[in-house]
Amino acid sequence: MEDRTGANAVEGTTSKALAPESARKRWTDRAAVRIIDRLPKNQVSKGVRSPHLWIIVGLIAVLTLVYYAGRTPLARLGPFFTDAYLHDLHRILYLLPVIYAALTFRIWGALATSLAFLCVVLPRTFYSPYADALLRPLLFVLFTAVVAVLTALLMDRIDEEREIIRRLKETREQLVHAEKLASLGQLAASIAHEINNPLAGVLTYTKLLAKKISGDTLEKGAALDNLAKMESEVSRCSRIIRNLLDFSRQSEPTLRLVDVNQVIEQVLAMVGHQAQLQKVDVVRELSPSLPKVMADSDKLQQVFTNLTLNAIQAMSGGGRMTLRTSVTNSQVRIDVQDTGCGISKENLSKLFTPFFTTKEKGSGVGLGLAVVRGIIERHKGEIKIQSEVGKGTTFSVYLGVHDDEKS
Repeated sequence: MEDRTGANAVEGTTSKALAPESARKRWTDRAAVRIIDRLPKNQVSKGVRSPHLWIIVGLIAVLTLVYYAGRTPLARLGPFFTDAYLHDLHRILYLLPVIYAALTFRIWGALATSLAFLCVVLPRTFYSPYADALLRPLLFVLFTAVVAVLTALLMDRIDEEREIIRRLKETREQLVHAEKLASLGQLAASIAHEINNPLAGVLTYTKLLAKKISGDTLEKGAALDNLAKMESEVSRCSRIIRNLLDFSRQSEPTLRLVDVNQVIEQVLAMVGHQAQLQKVDVVRELSPSLPKVMADSDKLQQVFTNLTLNAIQAMSGGGRMTLRTSVTNSQVRIDVQDTGCGISKENLSKLFTPFFTTKEKGSGVGLGLAVVRGIIERHKGEIKIQSEVGKGTTFSVYLGVHDDEKS
């Protein structure tokens, strides 16, 4: 449970300031990640098996032929191959294979192709009529080598960034799963109690049937009625366990059309008994005409399990929790409202900070709302908060309505 206490009232505080970075920054970050993913990976390990190597060799061969075209039959094709002033352009074209090698083979590619460039231009200096015949090509080679080495160093840095992003993704998934396990731990006692009740009923009916069978007083109608009750109780246990298994499994995100009302009902099937234990009345205000959203139902279930558990824990002395669904500005809006103690102003700005928590030691690690925000962001939605100390808090989740015309 996140901190919901404080001395100063926060009247109608809306968490627009708590919203994540601007849409423009999120877009640029995603674009940068996509560009990094599309850049070629280091090909050194592949060696001659890499097609990039042969493309580079082909480019060098073609450019070498152009560079020395004045002494080949290509000289008849026009001044492009013979004009001495165009030789500088021919040398500039060598940037293509050199930078290509730096991009694909990093520092070794940059150095090897720069050396090849030097070997190509040096022979021409022996018969060039110009006074600076050696200086000019050496300056070109030096400039090309510097650009190539800088490009290779930049690609090495990008490789490091790519590895960091990969590790961050793995860590994020581990943290999401850790938060799931923390939520399961909070639910364990109430779930065990909820399963114990129907099992006790099944045991009672079993003993009753055994007694009637041993006393030879068993009536078919009464027996069938008892068996039906036993079946109902066992099915109830099965549903509870199935919901827990669905919630706890660590699966790959799968986007599909999701009925948010159904997800909320699944969540309430798990947390409902804990609400009863803490004398919290659960009010459903679910829109019957709510459109579906394109989402991962398991992730949404994790979001609303966390928000409802926070709401229940905020009302230690009892209260009312309202779950409301509606459509606002072409978005599905889900409100989780409680009548608890509210959130203090000084803690409002820290609410989505990872590992921030005011719970007692062992009660949580402060990842709940950080994980919730991360899941909502990956669904291209947003989460807002309204809170007033002493009156309660409302978490509002906004998800885009699925457009059939775009699918």
